[in-house]
Amino acid sequence: MSWSVRQDMPRLCKAVERAPSIFNQRPWELIAVADDRVELRCVPDPALGRLLPREAVISCGAALYNLKLAIQVAGRQPSIWLLPGTDTESGLLNTVTARGTLVASVEIMGGRVAPPTDAEQEMYEALWLRRTDRQPYTSLPVPYPILVEMEVAARSEHCALRALTRAQSRRLRRAATQASAELGTTLSGLSRVPGGAYGPTPDNAREPATRPDFWLPGQAARFERHPQMMILSTDDDRPLDWLRAGEALERALLTGTRFSMSVPSGRSAGYRRQPQYSPVDPHRLRPHPPVPAGYVVEASFLTQSLELADLRHQPRAWPWRTNYAEVPQVAIRVGWAPTHQVMSSVGGLPEVS
Repeated sequence: MSWSVRQDMPRLCKAVERAPSIFNQRPWELIAVADDRVELRCVPDPALGRLLPREAVISCGAALYNLKLAIQVAGRQPSIWLLPGTDTESGLLNTVTARGTLVASVEIMGGRVAPPTDAEQEMYEALWLRRTDRQPYTSLPVPYPILVEMEVAARSEHCALRALTRAQSRRLRRAATQASAELGTTLSGLSRVPGGAYGPTPDNAREPATRPDFWLPGQAARFERHPQMMILSTDDDRPLDWLRAGEALERALLTGTRFSMSVPSGRSAGYRRQPQYSPVDPHRLRPHPPVPAGYVVEASFLTQSLELADLRHQPRAWPWRTNYAEVPQVAIRVGWAPTHQVMSSVGGLPEVS
């Protein structure tokens, strides 16, 4: 049966709009150039393209992954050419061009018809549930199996995602606090996050779990004592790495949603609890309570220290001494959020940055 990109563009556009993006700007444009080909262009706000081109391209990478997933669940296989315009649009190396930078050309192979796999179908379902949640998460830790699945998902897109220790998490959050003070109002005019998506002010402002730009004044709350932080990194720091970082970020976030949104009796039940390794495992002696069925793993972003380095044209460094050869790209906080907060955002065009 024939399938036309132009006829399916409304669904593809909806899937792309569900991608996380810097300051909820959605700095991309999806164009159907033929019945079997679409182009994804980076068209950020001029100030965003000048100040933070890296994060604009990362946002486009997340949108590209959603586009690829939407094509796969339709039973088609996409052939993707990353950065086809860098030979003529070298401005991407310094800033995203004002007229729009072509970051991906996607051709749908009409002769490659294959039903979507179970994993692709479940990831597509998770796409409509995932969102950024800046509220306090539960004190229950995200189980190791889910964190490992997220790390594996990022590695599948040529990136590294690492769960941080408590000491590393504290250093990261303190670096974000210091960077926020130095950034001041430099980036305040770029935000398009609606007020309803803001979160309360953490009672511990020295080590905040969320970005101060999105705190609700006069609404303080106690966040989790030891928030689970993760950092996504790439082997290099070229535009191609930024694009891959966006794909890896979205795939990891959807993976976390996929393996946590099942009811306790479903196939994902094993992912919702901490594993027990031996009879003397401390988790067996003092087990964590089970995660309620109405909760799903969500994430929020804490990237001020990385953005400050970009604005100063300095290498982005890890907030602690390390032998990692990779370059950090995105820092996220993950935890359990009530499903009703997620479901309330489905339909229309919610804030999903």
